[in-house]
Amino acid sequence: MTSSRTGKSATSPRPRPLRSIVSISTVLRRAVLARRRVLAAVFAGLAVLTGIGAVRPPPPPSDAIVVAARDLPAGTVLAARDLRLTELPPGALPDGRFASVEPVVGEMVAAPVRRGEPLTDVRLVQDSLLQGYPRGSVLSSIRIADASSLVGVRVGDTVNVLASDPAAQRPPRTLAVGIQVASMSRPQESIGSSDAMVLRVAVPEETALALADATVHESLAVVVAAPEDEDTPPSSADAGW
Repeated sequence: MTSSRTGKSATSPRPRPLRSIVSISTVLRRAVLARRRVLAAVFAGLAVLTGIGAVRPPPPPSDAIVVAARDLPAGTVLAARDLRLTELPPGALPDGRFASVEPVVGEMVAAPVRRGEPLTDVRLVQDSLLQGYPRGSVLSSIRIADASSLVGVRVGDTVNVLASDPAAQRPPRTLAVGIQVASMSRPQESIGSSDAMVLRVAVPEETALALADATVHESLAVVVAAPEDEDTPPSSADAGW
């Protein structure tokens, strides 16, 4: 009797938790086998994407630069809405650029600026427009009655100044050769119109006196001239003063 009880005890059924684990494992194995092609395709796609990401070159380096958000007339006092940031490769960044909007807000543009054009220090009205010009230069204002004749003329251009007599009592003449435009703006009495522009040019004092006298009696015009050295402002000798 004792041995019989002992035998029943030795052949007691397998614990239920282990049987559940085996059953779940069987179900998972069958599910994987049934969908092995789908899983193989998924893993293959992941492998391809991983490989593409590994060989894809990093994006080229770029730096921030402030550009005009709209066309800006000469004399515009810049507000945040007039400016935006963009990215350019380091090799395309101009000297004197601004990397943030804050230093530019409140400054005045010295000449018209197109939408998308980078803002640099020389595009703004400086403390002294004569910085970089020969010693003894003065700023002379030239009123050009027909603003359309200035299409293509920009701050920094080298120009020749011509004078013509409205009464045609004497032929047109050249007043100054090879002078550089320091700034451009509309005269106060003509704001909002396109019939006149004022150019400020850096010239020796005697040339400024001749320009001032001609402004009273004659009509002035300018034509763009190519300087001998486009990298530096013309000196008095090079300008033919």
